[in-house]
Parts: sequence; C-alpha cells; structure tokens
Amino acid sequence: MKKEHYYTPSSSASTTSGWTAGRRRFADWLPWKLFQDQMNPDKANHGWFIGRYARECLHILPKLPAALKWPVAPTSVLEWHQVDESLREPGIYYGYRPEVSSWTECCHSLFTANNETLNFWTHFFPTVFFIWRTVQLADQWNSKSDGLSSDYAQPFLIYMFSAILYPLMSAIAHGFSALSHRARAVLFFMDYAAINFYAYGSGLLYRAYVLPDSWMQMDANIYLGMCVFLSLASTTLTCTSRAIVRDVVAQRLMRLAAFTLPYIWVSIPLFVRLFDCFRYVEASSSCPTADALRATKLHLCQVIVALLASFCYASHLPERILPGKFDYVGHSHNLLHICGVTATLFQMEGALIDMDVRRSHLIENQLAMMDPFWDQWIPLVVLLGHVLLVAVFGLYIYWNEPQTIPTCNQNKKCH
Repeated sequence: MKKEHYYTPSSSASTTSGWTAGRRRFADWLPWKLFQDQMNPDKANHGWFIGRYARECLHILPKLPAALKWPVAPTSVLEWHQVDESLREPGIYYGYRPEVSSWTECCHSLFTANNETLNFWTHFFPTVFFIWRTVQLADQWNSKSDGLSSDYAQPFLIYMFSAILYPLMSAIAHGFSALSHRARAVLFFMDYAAINFYAYGSGLLYRAYVLPDSWMQMDANIYLGMCVFLSLASTTLTCTSRAIVRDVVAQRLMRLAAFTLPYIWVSIPLFVRLFDCFRYVEASSSCPTADALRATKLHLCQVIVALLASFCYASHLPERILPGKFDYVGHSHNLLHICGVTATLFQMEGALIDMDVRRSHLIENQLAMMDPFWDQWIPLVVLLGHVLLVAVFGLYIYWNEPQTIPTCNQNKKCH
C-alpha cells in the first residue's frame, strides 16, 4: 500500500513569522507606481510589466502556505486508484482532491499542492489582468472627445467581457469542483458556456476590426448568425458529454469537436487574411502598412498558440510519456491554460492595432459595425441562452445524479 500524502499544517510560530515576512515582502513589491505607469500610454510596457509581475509572484507564492493559517484540519490528497474512474486523468497518478470537500477546504487546497492548484492560478491571474486592461482601455476611450469612440469601441468591450468571463469561470470550476459530484458537473457546465460565449465575442471582434475588406463587405448576418448558432450548439454538446455520455473517450472527443468547430468558423476569414498577407506582403490589401503587418503577425501568433493549446488538450502530453512526473506542475491542462490566455493576449493586442489603424478606413467606407443589434442585443441573448442551458443541464444532474460517487476502498482499485 502506498503512503498517503497529507497537507502539513504550519506551527503557530512559523505561521506568525511567515505572515510577517509575507506582509513585508508584499509591501515591498506591490507595484502601485508600476500600475500608474501602465495607465500612461507613453510609459506603458506590457511585456516588461507581465514579466516583472510573474517574477514577483514566483517569489511570494511559495511563502503563502506558511504565511496563512487556515481553520481546517489537514486534508489528504488521493492517488488515482482511490478516486472514481470519471475523475481520473491520463498519466496523473497523485494529487487528487477528495470528491466531497467543504468550501473552506477547497479554498485551502488552492494554496497547497494538488493537481488543480495551478489550474486555478493560471486562469485567476489572467482574469485580474484582463479586468485591469479593460478598465485602462475604457478610460482611454472615454477621455476622447470624438463622439464615435464609444460606438466604435462597443464590440471590443463585449469581446473583453467574454475574455474576462471564460478564465474566471474556469478558475472557479477548477477551484471548487471538489464540493460534490453535482457541483463539479454544474461548475464545468458554466466553464463550457463561458468558453463558447468567448467564441461569439471573438467572432464579433473579428467582424468589427480584423477581417479583410472583402469579408467586411459581406452581410454580417451570415457570419455572426452562424457564430451565435455554433456558440449555443457547442455548449449543448459539451454539457451533454458530461451529463449523459459515460464513455470517457467519447466525452473528450465530443468536447474537442465542440470547441474546435466554432474556432474554425470564427477564424476562416482570419486564415484568409493571413494567407493573403504573408503570401504577397508588399502588394497585399490585407497588409497595406507596417502597422497592419504587425497586427497580422500577432494574429498569426494567436493561431499558432491556439493550435498548441488544442494539441495539449487532445494529446495529454507530457504526462502520457512520463506518467506520475507531471502530477502537480506541467501537465497538459496547465499548458492548455497558459497557451489559451497567451493566445487571447495576442488576439487582443493584434485587434487593438487593427482597431486603431483601420478606424478611418472602416468608418469612411461604412464597414464599421455601428448597428447595436449585433454588439448589444445579441450578446445579451447569447449570454441568456447559455445561462438557460446551464440551468437545464444542472436540473438534469440534480434529478438524475447522486450527490457523491460511491467511493472505493483505498486498498483496492476501482473498476
């Protein structure tokens, strides 16, 4: 029988000293002046800021378990044969949380080693960054005296809302999925819905600022209407895979297809722009200026990183090659989260360049999206549709699934 792993509570003395040192360290690196500089467009350097922020987080995060005293008993982490088959991940042998935990125990687990810790933080920190970036951009646009600024920027704000929502829902799902079997299902329904709402937000962003002129001149009802349909259909398919389908392989294939189809449809015009721009750089209408070429390169980086995220999700590498070696850090879901938010960052910065350099051209040629139908009313309808789907599948889980999965004896393998 393999030895059980436990979270080790800190002593009161070490907790006190760790908390004091943690506060001092926090006060030393808290970058108020840094945030002020980032709010100034003349001083903003987002790459340097993200690198500095990441380095400081790496210094302080290992000290948090010793700096915080949680009013809970030590919580065990389980091995793969101690959890139900539906909870197992390929190549992950250790670090599973108990299926039924309290809210306090779930919060405690976010600061201790298990296979969901980094899944939470790799989406929580990007959520905070995207919120700050949205506030920064909204403040810049509101300060302009041009009356068209708010209408022209409306699609981008809807996109930013979707970019904030999907890592937030993912962080909540990974952080609190151990509450119960039913809670796990409902929280991941919310995660799937947020991802698919982000797919519509990406389509709206592309139609407003990114697509080639030939696609801008087409009827938006076809492109965005299909984005709406695929967004809701993908949520239905992903929720069905968790609520009804029992075969693990079939579940993963259904989710992969559900996330891939909206991405392909949304990105088809972008692929056309990339092909046109990099095949005929000098004569291309898609890259008439150096700024447009720079934006297209960012979009290309977004496509590459998004494909890498899909590969990580589908392949379960590297833990399939070295089982048990990436149980806590570096497994495919960690890489999926990192690649996903990196792709969103490339997408956002590329669209901001397009939004700025193409503004006069789009407005003068009446290609800009000023109709509130697609960037105000339809996003609300799509969001309500996702909420309704989550509620329907949540009720199905409540009526048809037990509160917990029957547990197996820790000395025996399940199934």
